[in-house]
Amino acid sequence: MTADRVQIRLQDPAALGELLGKVRADVDGVDGLVVTSRDGIVLAADLGPGTSHPDDTAAQAAAMAAASAGIGYRFVQASNLGRLQGVVLEGDRGCVGVQPLSGTLLLVLLGAPGTVMGRFTVAVKRVLAQLLAPATD
Repeated sequence: MTADRVQIRLQDPAALGELLGKVRADVDGVDGLVVTSRDGIVLAADLGPGTSHPDDTAAQAAAMAAASAGIGYRFVQASNLGRLQGVVLEGDRGCVGVQPLSGTLLLVLLGAPGTVMGRFTVAVKRVLAQLLAPATD
């Protein structure tokens, strides 16, 4: 499959929502996923069955992802560290990450409670591999 087919799959909200649900269920340490445009518009989300107000949570995550990616980009650029690969924040009860999916899309990953940075980093790599893998139709 070409990169164009991967891009098309990522831009189809219905297919993307279904894919996010499968990935969330498959990858330990990730409780929620949101795909957003770089300006904070939610394209698709899967936040799991226990999330109250999932639309509000997805919208807030998308807005904060856009801001954190922008700040991260500037920070990496000012530090001469190359191209931004992602932003991961660790709290006392888990992690949250923002990863570029393309030039126009970001992925927000909400870590499961108690997930530490090392395990979360591995989970992020697994999620990205599944989302960016060629579709098997």
